[in-house]
Amino acid sequence: QLRALNPDVALNLEGLDEEKEVCDGQILSPLPDEEN
Repeated sequence: QLRALNPDVALNLEGLDEEKEVCDGQILSPLPDEEN
């Protein structure tokens, strides 16, 4: 559902925990293909 509406947001949601720890709470998406 989220992917259909916002593919970029869906990727961030899946890697939210990882990105949060790496970015120290800051959600940054330099490359959407990097996670997947």
